[in-house]
Amino acid sequence: MKALSGKQVARRYTLYAVFLFGVQGIVALLGATSLVIPDLPSPVSGEYGRAVHLALATFWPVIGMLGMVYYFTAEQLKTDIHSPKLARWQFAILLVTSLGLLGSLALGIGNGREYLDGLPIFYAGISLGILIGAYNLVRTLWENRQRLTPATGIMTVGVVLLCVLLIPNILHYSNPVADEAVKFWVVHLWEEMAFELTTSGFIASFFVSTGIADKKDIEKWLYLEATLSVTGGLFGTGHHYFWIGFPSIWLFLGSFFSVIQAIPVLLLAYMIYKGFKNHKVLSLKEKLAMWLILSSIFHHLTGATLLGLLMTIPWVNLYTHGTYITSGHAHLALFGTIGFLILAGAYTILSDRDNPTPKTYRYGVMGIILLNFGLIGMSSCLLIAGFLQTYLWRVLGLDFMAVSSILSPYLILRALSGSLFTLGAMILCTIIIRTWWKTRPVRRKTAN
Repeated sequence: MKALSGKQVARRYTLYAVFLFGVQGIVALLGATSLVIPDLPSPVSGEYGRAVHLALATFWPVIGMLGMVYYFTAEQLKTDIHSPKLARWQFAILLVTSLGLLGSLALGIGNGREYLDGLPIFYAGISLGILIGAYNLVRTLWENRQRLTPATGIMTVGVVLLCVLLIPNILHYSNPVADEAVKFWVVHLWEEMAFELTTSGFIASFFVSTGIADKKDIEKWLYLEATLSVTGGLFGTGHHYFWIGFPSIWLFLGSFFSVIQAIPVLLLAYMIYKGFKNHKVLSLKEKLAMWLILSSIFHHLTGATLLGLLMTIPWVNLYTHGTYITSGHAHLALFGTIGFLILAGAYTILSDRDNPTPKTYRYGVMGIILLNFGLIGMSSCLLIAGFLQTYLWRVLGLDFMAVSSILSPYLILRALSGSLFTLGAMILCTIIIRTWWKTRPVRRKTAN
């Protein structure tokens, strides 16, 4: 039986990521509904339902991103990755440990750690899986160092950082300041540094292949993106250190370096604008992927950057941290920025040069529109609820439960917006999975 190539293994990663994304949409909608109807019967308790949602939100992009890096590294280097067999074992490890993490949390088995709840053994398994991927990619680049490109190098650095930042979170820290600091290496630095590096490689590959951006321009942007993502990400994490016991210098560092993270996003938006003025006509497949990328850039500029800058002003953050404002920003920053890019990469990989029919394309655009409206609706309701929560609770000093009852109408609207998001997710997941089924390689046994 013919062995799978690295690109074929990458399809497994992205397909599994799309499946987890669909599950996340359903779990998130159920969680939003439980806030409105607290007595809603559920086999999973509220706190562990939230833990499942956060685990899905954190790890489905990682799975998809690993597949994207494998695929586009092979695409850029015009050769296979070092060991497709190792990539298959890596996928098996990530599949077992991620499902184990989600299953144990659903059964109420965890350690109570916010954002990274779950048994350490599963985080160790996920760390091992990412470490294997980092080794495989480094070996691939070393063996093809004469053909090394900026995109492949930056994507590989991003995967290495995913592993380096996750491994310390396997351990237990009795010091609460140390525990909080290490936790934000995943909660913040994964998105603002590691994810930025890996997805920027995909953007560069896509823009050059479609003719939207010149190769020299996109490579200059890549170097700037990598530099600012690392420096801005490392020091920008300081806005999570404001109130957990760190020195006051982080009030300045966290605010200042959060500002410079906006520069590469603005430059990318300008390059797209310039490229659209004289680019070649895109195919329906490329258009669908481009709508997802544009959605990401929009939410990156608004929900992640502008709203994030407002929230990181220390005298604003003093009142708003830990409120629904943080939740609204998190939705826009994580899925809005990274999620759309992972879906764009997954669709590009799983379509495998297949062009959708006009009908499928229209359904895809409809799904993207529903995702955007649902995300904007959810986040807007959370932001309004958060501003009211901040004023009534932390400024006027009203009782927390009394304030919570006042916020119920906004949480109802949030759940309704979540239903639009989930519907869009189901449409897009269906299209991507059907496309994968249509383009899947048929494996035939070879004669001895």
